[in-house]
Amino acid sequence: GELPAAVLDAEIALLEKMGIHFKMGVELGTHATLDGLRRGFDAILLAVGELAEGGGAKPGAPPAGNALKADPSTCRAGPPGVFAAGACAKPVKQLVRAMAEGRAAAECIHQYLRGQAPRRPEKPFFSSVMGRLEAGELREFLRGASQEHSVGPCARCSGISPGEAAREAARCLHCDCRSSGHCLLQHYAQVYGADAGRFRSGRRPFSQQLQPGGVIFEPGKCILCGICVKLAEMAGEPPGLAFVGRGFDTRVAAALGRPIHEGLGTVAEECVRHCPTGALAFADKITRA
Repeated sequence: GELPAAVLDAEIALLEKMGIHFKMGVELGTHATLDGLRRGFDAILLAVGELAEGGGAKPGAPPAGNALKADPSTCRAGPPGVFAAGACAKPVKQLVRAMAEGRAAAECIHQYLRGQAPRRPEKPFFSSVMGRLEAGELREFLRGASQEHSVGPCARCSGISPGEAAREAARCLHCDCRSSGHCLLQHYAQVYGADAGRFRSGRRPFSQQLQPGGVIFEPGKCILCGICVKLAEMAGEPPGLAFVGRGFDTRVAAALGRPIHEGLGTVAEECVRHCPTGALAFADKITRA
């Protein structure tokens, strides 16, 4: 939905306080030219929206079909100091992707103004995005989520209290990964240039098991490193943890078919702390001492 006018006005006011000047009714190519802007500014960002059929906006930068020809690695478009972002350079439907493109262009302009060679931030080799779930998996994913909204639609959020905000934030499903940014598999995949798509195979069905004590076990993230198995063994946990099955069907489970939380026992927090991929994590994502 659209932002309420009062919210939009407040956002614009913040931008004006930062020193941004808005000039309304100015059409690039009619009331202002790219060459003229280049003479008056150190850098220019073209974000004129989607171009008409045949590049009808004619902003003065080289066209490429219905978009401007912008270098995907540097966001440069045409003469030195000219950059492009948004739908005029790369049609993007999702708002979050459009914001990411704008941020990348801002990084390139920042580098250019500091006398450095502009280069947009490189994407990590390893993605922690969950991907598309099947219908049954989606029901499993939503099983532990609260369906109660503590606040109404955005237009009525102006009077939200800190408690309501905390309860609403607690409804987060963590579809990114509770270990994102701390996952050793993600880290070493990037260090050694691992390609997740090189050897494709059927993935394990999504499963998220909430254990007593607030521990979540996600078998699909387990790489069978054996750290939790060894920690449970060293602590003398009955019945402990073990590798069950053979080959690609091998999994970590509590011995004798018992629930996995019984195998963790007193070492649950230690296993979460040492799990390299977040297969074992706390539901509240709090780092325990």
